[in-house]
Amino acid sequence: MITRVDFSKITPKLFEDTINLNLRAALFVSQYSFKYLKKSKAPLIINMASLGGMQNWNSFIPYSISKTALIKLTYLLAKELAPKVRVNAISPGTIVIEGEKAGTPGIINVERIPLKKYGSSKDIISAVKFIIECEYLTGHVIPIDGGRLLNN
Repeated sequence: MITRVDFSKITPKLFEDTINLNLRAALFVSQYSFKYLKKSKAPLIINMASLGGMQNWNSFIPYSISKTALIKLTYLLAKELAPKVRVNAISPGTIVIEGEKAGTPGIINVERIPLKKYGSSKDIISAVKFIIECEYLTGHVIPIDGGRLLNN
């Protein structure tokens, strides 16, 4: 849940809901799934982080905190669950989804992205395929952002 909210308007409920959705769910689904993952031939967890967890986004404090914590969870689980389970994350930038009304792209000027374009769902799929296929990869967060982190 990505919500732009002024600092003075952050409520305990908004903060708790954001942490529950973006962090607690990943932790407890991973914990519950571990017994099944251990039985898999190629066990893997891929968390969906965000550039909001890697950059300081104004007016997105609960969201950014939750995604920063998810990135830390990715590192900790990768270490904790190795060598049985690999754990990585994808950190998307501005992704335009087919059929979606223009929203976020209007907020982020394409000129701030070195590749001068927004990403698509195909870019996320490519990253997931890469993580699945690269069996020597664990404990990494892959930004899918057109180079936007270079401007951080």
